[in-house]
Amino acid sequence: MEHTEKINEWIPKYIRKLVASKEALVETLDIKAGFLNAHRPTGLYGTVGTDEDYSQRPDIKATRLKEELAAYTNLTPQQICIGNGSTELIDLVIRTFCHVGQDHIIGFQPSNNRLKHFAKMQALEIDLLELGHNFEMPIYEVRKSITEATKLLFIENPNHITGSCFANFDIVDLVTSFDGIVVIDESAIDYAPNQSLVSIINECSNVIIIQSFSRAWGLAGLPVGMAYASPEIIRILNILKPPFSVNTVAQKMATKALYVPDQKARIVTRTIEERAQVKTMLEKLPAVLEVFDSETNTLLIKVEDASIMTQHLRKEELIHVLNVSDLPGLDNCIRITIGKGLDNMRLVKAFKDMPIKTSGSRLFWKAVSGTLRQASSFLGIFKKILGV
Repeated sequence: MEHTEKINEWIPKYIRKLVASKEALVETLDIKAGFLNAHRPTGLYGTVGTDEDYSQRPDIKATRLKEELAAYTNLTPQQICIGNGSTELIDLVIRTFCHVGQDHIIGFQPSNNRLKHFAKMQALEIDLLELGHNFEMPIYEVRKSITEATKLLFIENPNHITGSCFANFDIVDLVTSFDGIVVIDESAIDYAPNQSLVSIINECSNVIIIQSFSRAWGLAGLPVGMAYASPEIIRILNILKPPFSVNTVAQKMATKALYVPDQKARIVTRTIEERAQVKTMLEKLPAVLEVFDSETNTLLIKVEDASIMTQHLRKEELIHVLNVSDLPGLDNCIRITIGKGLDNMRLVKAFKDMPIKTSGSRLFWKAVSGTLRQASSFLGIFKKILGV
């Protein structure tokens, strides 16, 4: 009861009214027996263009998929909301808990742009705090930025741009001290499963963890996202979520993928091995100034000129290259995605073929960067000792 009352404090009044009205509607309608005619085929003669029959609407509750996910995560189906990819779920959470034009969100940069996009659509104030020199969480700045209007704290872990993970104790520290909703976007967690905080769901009632089947599971073309939270929060998200947003094929393939988790584990292991090999080879090239550590299937790389390097790599049809040099703290940085062995060899060769302006700048940058990182680490330790 106490948790339910707290959730009601977090949710805008107009959303509470909407939830109540939809709950009343569900109580009077049996979904399987007639709600939106969900049980009836919409086409009497099957599906045009294929022998497969998709004339019946998807399972609105994604029942089978939730059961398999519950077994996989050691949660219950009541703690799981299924969406059309992690992007739909992030949008849903923001619209559910944030009052249009009033509430504030705290996030971090560099990061994926979708948080900023959805916040702007709701006319919300968003404070994007810059990460530390080692991409660590700026704990002191977070605490200083929280106000009475701060409704939601958004943590991308691992970071989609840098590939780095925050320290789990920093995240838990914020979760337990923040009187609002904490969204942990773990949609890139596949390659660092030990960093996942799904296990804290049962202890921390203000946490929503979002994951996805798009990375190592290989279902980016059939988007399936998962939100894990307390049953009280999930009940509200399920009520407000658009019906039938996760199609039948996506539900079926995600469920099948969960039958063979060992296959996904092998893909993760192989990708991590490939990532390490690519990083080692790139670090030896004069065209590369620095390759940052990563916990995902991407690598952040500092070069002499990100625009020229990006154009050069794309000429080689290496389209999995993203120029991120316009983001704070990432001057002349690009992000590459780790592929299969042959693709990675082509990538390294393209870097080798890239003309460079100077050869000494690489050594100079490494020396300066190493000094700055060491100083930043000492500063972080000093702050923790002082408790700031």
